Amino acid sequence: MIATEDDARAWIAAQHGDAAVDRLGRFAAIVVEETARQNLISPSTIPHIWVRHLLDSAQLLTHADGVSGEWLDVGTGAGFPGIVIALLRREPITLVEPRAKRAMFLSDSATALGLDHVTVIQSRVETMAASRFAIISARAVASLDDIVDMTRHVHDARTRYILPRGRSGRTDLETLRREWQGLFHVEQSLTDPESTIILGQGVTR
Repeated sequence: MIATEDDARAWIAAQHGDAAVDRLGRFAAIVVEETARQNLISPSTIPHIWVRHLLDSAQLLTHADGVSGEWLDVGTGAGFPGIVIALLRREPITLVEPRAKRAMFLSDSATALGLDHVTVIQSRVETMAASRFAIISARAVASLDDIVDMTRHVHDARTRYILPRGRSGRTDLETLRREWQGLFHVEQSLTDPESTIILGQGVTR
C-alpha cells in the first residue's frame, strides 16, 4: 500500500517520469483552487490529494496495457480519473459529466493543460449515441451492474472495463454476475488494502 504523498509522487515518477509528476501537480493546483468555489473534492482530502485522487486514478493505467483506442470515463466530476488518465496517456479520451459546472471545469482544465485529445460531453452516459470505446472507467458513480447497464450501447465484447471500487467490490461483482457474464478479475488498489479494482472484458448480458 502507498500511504504517503511522497511515495505517491515517487510511484508516478517511476511509472511515467518526472515530467508526469509536474503535469499532475499543475492539475492538483487547479483542483484545489476550484474547490474553494465549488465542492469538487472533500477539503479533508486536499492534504492527501496525491494518494487519494492522483495516484488512485493513475494506477488504473496499469490495467490498460495492450489496449489501444478511445477511453470513456463516466461521471468524471472533478477530473478523477479522466483528466489524470489524459495527462498520462495520449490516446483520445471522452469525459462524460452531467453537471454543467463540473463539465465546464473539465473543459477549462483540459484547455489549460493543453489536452487536445480530450472531449468533454455534458450529458448522462445513457443518452450518448451508440458507439464503441476500447476502455470504460467510472469512479464512485453507481453500482457495477448499473454502470455496465448504462454503458451497454457504447461497449462491445472487446471493451475493457476498469472500475475502481470501495471495500464492497467483491460483493458488487457477485451481484453483477447475476445479470452479466464475461471475464472478470479483481485487483487490489494501491491506495487502500481493502479497496478493489474490477476488470471486465467480453461483458454481455
